[in-house]
Amino acid sequence: MFSILLKIVFLFLILIIANIAYKGKTFDKTSWVRVFFLSLIFVASSFFLLIGKGQKILITVNYFTIGIFFATTLLWFIFPKIIRFFGKYPSWYLKNKKNNVRFMVKFESPSMTIKYFEVVFQQSTFLYLLFVALIDLPKNTNIFLFTVVITAIHLGNLLFMDKKWALFYTVLSIPMAIIFGNMILQGFVLLTTSIHLLFYLIFNATYWFPVNIKEFK
Repeated sequence: MFSILLKIVFLFLILIIANIAYKGKTFDKTSWVRVFFLSLIFVASSFFLLIGKGQKILITVNYFTIGIFFATTLLWFIFPKIIRFFGKYPSWYLKNKKNNVRFMVKFESPSMTIKYFEVVFQQSTFLYLLFVALIDLPKNTNIFLFTVVITAIHLGNLLFMDKKWALFYTVLSIPMAIIFGNMILQGFVLLTTSIHLLFYLIFNATYWFPVNIKEFK
């Protein structure tokens, strides 16, 4: 158990390093130099978490999983053009400055590039927890502790974003952790990454169309 605690503490240290220059920022008029720097931090953090652990990690690679992942990645990077063609820029929402922290709503290529690599990093933390920190535990215990840790990580958003949104993402993270945990243990991390990315696209795209979830305005 002490070994597990040490591995989780190491994970939290990496999380702090990876997010210290990222969380709570609005990314207005972000330069591509900053985009490269922050994206590199997420890639490097993923590397430090998983270096030397390849033999422990199960990743299902076939035409279906690779195809879904690459199609989702392509959609992610062309989505700023697609949403501007079909939707209307949500000035009504972004006029409130506190909403600028939810920069994904703007669908701007520089900030979306950073977000993409953040999602990849998050998926790397899932791999680390499930296949490295908790792998020696029974499956049900593994999934339970994985869910507890993921919930605790999401509670950390209370330090950086509006309480309403932090709690919303925390509650959502519980079923997500259970579903993703079981999928990743079967090797389907490319699919969970795709679902993760698609969630952000669909959820934030609602603000570009007339029908929106009123309680979150």
